[in-house]
Amino acid sequence: MPPEMWRRGVASGEFPLDAETVGINKLDYYHSKFGGPARVAPMVERLAGIMRSLDVEYNMDGNTGPTLDGHRIAAYAERAEGLDKQNAFMEEIFKSYFTMAEAPCDPTVLREAARRAGLDMDEVERVLASPTAELGEIDEQLQRFARGVSGVPYFILSDGKRRIRMSGAQPPEQFLDALEQLGAIEDA
Repeated sequence: MPPEMWRRGVASGEFPLDAETVGINKLDYYHSKFGGPARVAPMVERLAGIMRSLDVEYNMDGNTGPTLDGHRIAAYAERAEGLDKQNAFMEEIFKSYFTMAEAPCDPTVLREAARRAGLDMDEVERVLASPTAELGEIDEQLQRFARGVSGVPYFILSDGKRRIRMSGAQPPEQFLDALEQLGAIEDA
């Protein structure tokens, strides 16, 4: 993967040569990106608390890295196999990263997530073998959604007339408020 893809996918700066497939320490990266341990600790605790409330154990071990290959597989899945398969793939990637401390840039992790999601593995191999496969779709999505996106996940809730955007991990109450505003549910 060209260096500019690493920068676009996750971060810029100097990284080890194997960072594209092995990644860099997740916590160290978060400290660097978000301003140090004092700013990261409350974020991690908040996310861990949300995950505990869902009976999911958040794991801050492991590495993070460029996510472009995962995005390319997700774009393939949506285009060729449908949203259900894309959602299944993303669920597996999130599980790998957030609970199993597996790097989202590791091709073995990506292949295993695709297999568990039931994707056509010949097509997944085609995507991974070609650095330009599905990039057009990724570029189109970036142009369409990148304005105002400051964190992931990024949600756009809509009733067809109005949109509510939420960036970064949000507590369940935030979603309930947004859905109430859109008239999707009645006031609790």
